[in-house]
Amino acid sequence: MKSDKTSFLTLHLPQGKKIFFLSDFHLGAPDYTHSREREAKVTAWIDAHKHEMHSLFLLGDIFDYWFEYRYVVQKGFVRFMAKIAELTDSGIPVHFFGGNHDTWNKHYFQQELGMKVYRGNMELNVDDARFLIGHGDGLGANEIGYKWMKALFEAKTSRVLYASLHPYWGSRLAKAMSRHSRKAGSASGEEHYRREHWKNQNLLTFTQQVLQQKHIDFFIFAHRHWPVLARLDGTQVQVVPECQVALEHGKAAEKRDSFYLNTGDWLHYCSYASFDGDTLRLEGESVQNSF
Repeated sequence: MKSDKTSFLTLHLPQGKKIFFLSDFHLGAPDYTHSREREAKVTAWIDAHKHEMHSLFLLGDIFDYWFEYRYVVQKGFVRFMAKIAELTDSGIPVHFFGGNHDTWNKHYFQQELGMKVYRGNMELNVDDARFLIGHGDGLGANEIGYKWMKALFEAKTSRVLYASLHPYWGSRLAKAMSRHSRKAGSASGEEHYRREHWKNQNLLTFTQQVLQQKHIDFFIFAHRHWPVLARLDGTQVQVVPECQVALEHGKAAEKRDSFYLNTGDWLHYCSYASFDGDTLRLEGESVQNSF
């Protein structure tokens, strides 16, 4: 069972290996055809990078909808799941963070796919580098209504009541809610930029709160569907145009710069982050690193 508490993990990264961070595949949306095309891109990406992969962090909303019933598994995503099982069977750790679309999971991902499952954030130490990672929803001072809704959805009573629905009706209800949410929040161009820019401000507020208590080299979150890599300088944010930053080895941790990275999504950008022990990179097919 997942825990809401912050998790802690320490890794040693061998030379020639990388850690990868991906999120927001939203498999299942908006329909079967588009989801299968996206799934094929993800599985091809895994094949292309598994030779250099030390570990894989999936930062939520991998599925557009997921609910773990006791005896029923929903249709679809078998190619992706098979690829994850292939990674874990070969000894590559896969860490799954529940997002707001796929938080209702319990044991299936661990037992069948070998993933390690988390709720909330993780403090990740990779040799000399300090990370704080997670899906990122509900962080910061705003979105009070969303936080209440999130607490309601994650309550044990809500899970029990939803499980009492027949899977046919439960899946139809969840998919209808997802379509409605996506339609209400749909935007393109300048409006899409404005909305995601505002949402990123919540995460930036959260990073400043954390930095008042401890030093973090790299904050990596998802959820916002807008890939960006930026230097945190007090209340100022400076986008890193080259989409990569090197860890300042040799400096005391408290004197190093801090950076914020959002992994974006695979609906628009096919974006992801990688870390090789020295350099954090924001990569993808169509990354627009702006804030």
